[in-house]
Amino acid sequence: MSSDPVEYDLSVIVSTYARPVQVREAIAAIRAQDHPGPIETLVVWDKNEPEWELADDDPHRPVRILSNDHGNGLPGSRNCGAEHASAPILGFCDDDDLWLPAKARRQLTLLKESGAACSTTGLEVLVDGNVIPRRGTDGVLRYVDLLRSRRMEAYMGTAIVRADAFWNDIGPLDEHIPGGYAEDYDWMLRAARHAPIAVDPEPLLRMRWIVQSHFRDQWPDWEAALGQVLERNPEFSSEPAGRARIEGQIAVAIAAQGRRRDALQQVRTTLGWSWREPRAYLALLVAAGVPAEKLSAALNKRGRGL
Repeated sequence: MSSDPVEYDLSVIVSTYARPVQVREAIAAIRAQDHPGPIETLVVWDKNEPEWELADDDPHRPVRILSNDHGNGLPGSRNCGAEHASAPILGFCDDDDLWLPAKARRQLTLLKESGAACSTTGLEVLVDGNVIPRRGTDGVLRYVDLLRSRRMEAYMGTAIVRADAFWNDIGPLDEHIPGGYAEDYDWMLRAARHAPIAVDPEPLLRMRWIVQSHFRDQWPDWEAALGQVLERNPEFSSEPAGRARIEGQIAVAIAAQGRRRDALQQVRTTLGWSWREPRAYLALLVAAGVPAEKLSAALNKRGRGL
């Protein structure tokens, strides 16, 4: 006699590439969630052969293994997993992240009580053995908040979202964004434009910050992706500090490519929006010969990025 299929409360998509130890730890953390209902985990391998043996048919905490057939790194692998998910709520986790035990329970409750389409949380950043807490905002993240500041909690690893909103009102991750860069920020801007994002300020995810990630240090893609973010969100022009932040990141990317004259022009553009923007001065250092990777590593040790 056949039984009815399990109706999962949450589908969590784990994107992974060449991190066999970390991905096992990420899967274990999801399966250890204290939420009493069933949660399925979909692990999507990108650019390498999946470890099919990690699949598990436990009806309460199953693990499904997929190969990314969408392409373009993280955006494609996340969309691939979402396409195969069966729950009405989607969550996301990178292989170097760990969901803390209460994450699913607290966010599912928040989503239900708030009626929001999307929820995020605060997080912890683990760098060289040091845990740096980053509390989220109390209340909600609005579109204007994300124009003004690149909020740490506006990160796909902290996000859960209603599947119907993901595919319709907000839309999936952009698989055509250059190099798969800034895909979190691009998506979060769209999500907040659709409706305010409910935030649990408590750190409910541990981000294991791995310096020199395979998703970093491709400066031309970074330059192009950030330019696309500005083009898609002309409202940045009404928030000078937020606009200067993006322009300054572009300046660093240009300087890191050795295009000194273009970098100096981009620094002038950045300072035209805000003379307080520190990335303009970082770009000057890079243009003067300081390796961008060295500056990035120094910031990473403090739980921050360029």
